[in-house]
Amino acid sequence: MLSSVTMVSQTSMYLKELGLSKYEANAYACLLQRGTSTAQEVSDGADVPQPRVYDALDSLEQKGFVDVQPGRPKKYSPIEPDTAINRFCDFKERQHNQELSRMQRLGDHLIDAIEDQTTLEGRSEICWTYSDRYRILEKLSELTAATTSEIRMITTPYSFERILNHHVEQLADKADDGIPIQAIVSENGNVSPVVYERATDIMDIRRVENIEGRIYLYDNAHVLTAFAASDTDGYVGISTTSDSLYRTQSQLFDLLWTSGREASHRSAGTDSGTVRAGDDAV
Repeated sequence: MLSSVTMVSQTSMYLKELGLSKYEANAYACLLQRGTSTAQEVSDGADVPQPRVYDALDSLEQKGFVDVQPGRPKKYSPIEPDTAINRFCDFKERQHNQELSRMQRLGDHLIDAIEDQTTLEGRSEICWTYSDRYRILEKLSELTAATTSEIRMITTPYSFERILNHHVEQLADKADDGIPIQAIVSENGNVSPVVYERATDIMDIRRVENIEGRIYLYDNAHVLTAFAASDTDGYVGISTTSDSLYRTQSQLFDLLWTSGREASHRSAGTDSGTVRAGDDAV
């Protein structure tokens, strides 16, 4: 047979493993042994300092381990362990949910603070480099899907066709949403009439003289430039988010747009076979 001292010690050990403090565990173990008791009796029987015993018993009540009987003095009754454990689990769940709610509120405040700072100081991120045209097309698709205000592109006939072939449905959806799309396409090559006719349904297009490199602008902030690598047969794309860079590139776009001419279906060309060698980046 285990002695009462050993039983109290074991009970206290398990209670502390559950998450109770030393004084809480000793007080509840004492109550299980003695039954309903005053705070003074618990202090004496559980070796809990008198200044601490009331805090320990009040905490045990909140956590579901004791009931309080009003009176002078108040008395504390232990809850049956199986019921107490269920109540304690409910208490921990409420505590956990409250902590999650607190974290969510703090997270919302953090997001608001970051957005306010971003609005005031401008958006900027590290540049990302893409080393092949498929990765560049994926990034263009991502930017197209996310845009909410405008799309502007300066590009070559070949790249224009590739973008339409890959992203025409995305672009059409954005046009249906009322997002303006403008494309400046260089005249150093022809655009397939079929592609050109589809494009004119969803965007405004102007033609200008020869363009070196390609620039894609989204949402007053996002800029992607692309060009054929000179030392390999690969392609390079550089993507960044910068209000100031966007404004600079957008000014260039406006100048080209003003000097460009509106192209008819007839002037689009009958094929895309006149694109210069090495001009097949996106």
